[in-house]
Amino acid sequence: MKKKLMEMSQNFSRAAIQPVMFLAIMGLVLAVAVVMQLDFMPSIVVFLGTLLKTMMDTMLNNLSIVFCVGLTAAFAKKKKVDAAIVGLVSYLIFLAANNAWLSSQGLLAEAGPMGLFGTGQNMVLGFQVIDMNVFLGLILGCITGYIHNKFCDKKFPEMLSIYGGSRLVFLIMIPVTLVLAIVLSYIWPAVNNGIALLSQFMKNAGSGGVFLYSFGNRFLIPTGLHHLLWMPFCFTGLGGTLDMGGSVVQGAANIFYAEMGNAATLAAIDDSIRFATFGFSKIFGSIGIGMAFIRCAKPKHKKAVKGMILPTVFVGAIAGITEPLDFSFLFISPFLWLVHSLITAVSETLLWVFGSRTYALYGLLDTIVCNSVISPKLTKIYIFFVVGVLMAAVWYLVFTFIIKKFDIKTPGRDDSFGDEVSDTKAVNSGGTHGYSLEDAKLIIDGLGGEENIETVNNCFTRLRCDVKDVSKVDEAIIKKAQQKGVIINGNNVQVIIGMTVESTKDAVKSLLNMENE
Repeated sequence: MKKKLMEMSQNFSRAAIQPVMFLAIMGLVLAVAVVMQLDFMPSIVVFLGTLLKTMMDTMLNNLSIVFCVGLTAAFAKKKKVDAAIVGLVSYLIFLAANNAWLSSQGLLAEAGPMGLFGTGQNMVLGFQVIDMNVFLGLILGCITGYIHNKFCDKKFPEMLSIYGGSRLVFLIMIPVTLVLAIVLSYIWPAVNNGIALLSQFMKNAGSGGVFLYSFGNRFLIPTGLHHLLWMPFCFTGLGGTLDMGGSVVQGAANIFYAEMGNAATLAAIDDSIRFATFGFSKIFGSIGIGMAFIRCAKPKHKKAVKGMILPTVFVGAIAGITEPLDFSFLFISPFLWLVHSLITAVSETLLWVFGSRTYALYGLLDTIVCNSVISPKLTKIYIFFVVGVLMAAVWYLVFTFIIKKFDIKTPGRDDSFGDEVSDTKAVNSGGTHGYSLEDAKLIIDGLGGEENIETVNNCFTRLRCDVKDVSKVDEAIIKKAQQKGVIINGNNVQVIIGMTVESTKDAVKSLLNMENE
């Protein structure tokens, strides 16, 4: 049972990260749009900025459908286009069914001075329905993806063949969606109360809650389950709810994006921001840890370590992709990872205590752009950077001390480091975009061969593969390819790649003839 739950959590994390990857772009474009609307801008620039903001607001206000379609397609092992279509249609018919049921039973709430805020209902794509926000997309996406995988290959006799395959999935989803629309009308109000209570508990926990949230969010990265912690707080009601100009916004990240769009009239940053500052450790932790690795490397390896570490520090600090750096020491010393997680928790707690209300979900680029449209009097971004410089020094000093004290074999401290660097260069020479077909072949062989591989997907930095028989997986073969580490959870194998993971996935799927799946 435990193994099954772990696999389900891994699958959800893998699938849910797909739509989230697009939200970073939304945030950047929204910030640019707000800047374009400043008073001193030419009228044509203000007009274009208004259009851009309207476009991004539309995405922000309809994240539920984005998650529904994204999750359905991500869960689908084949026929992903069909799965996405069924996911979209299921979402739309849920809205229609739920609205019809509420109307027929006299359950429609009446709008007050603040609209439907606080009534437990909301307007979604023109339908007044129970207010599930992003949770509706998450639930429907998971159910549709599961049913799609179960029935998308079912075939009927020739005369009825049109009703088989993906059409059968849709046929099944019609009654399933109807039942959900009715049942959730009565169940979800209670769930909403539970979410509100949990959110209030985290809020009342103050700095202690920030510490636990920050620690877990960093410590769980090796398992991939950190997505299950930060995503609900950033994109659902667990992270808080705010009425912004008559529109209900849920989740720490969503609330900040809404505040960006209303920067001119904003009086304060909502307290939910405490769940959207974990980019702090990506920026300053990467710098401190990277410098510590270089400092501790043996003199003869120092140049090679700089060549290896500095690019990962740059990617971590600027883009917020830290896994290439994380996995350069995680497997070498879990104790060092524990220390890293504790320093991260202390850092984010200090930010909260000292009054910083700076949004930092990803890296330095996203942090500067998004916070630039809101007055520093509100974000107190100067506190963010002052604490950042101090904590980067703490990361550097603590890591340097521990590495030397316990003689931890971080990059450049092992005499075989030079040989490993040479071997890596030899294996990966001749590839494009930092990745070769030879590496892809090694990964396929290490996963037990073509016949043992069921699915190939990716998140920000990891190649995520489901295999039929995990006993056939050979980590030694996989590690001959360009990678940062291998994690096995049940039948799910994660290969840590880094920023080139998309190229890796494409190369592997090409060799497996999975390009259209």
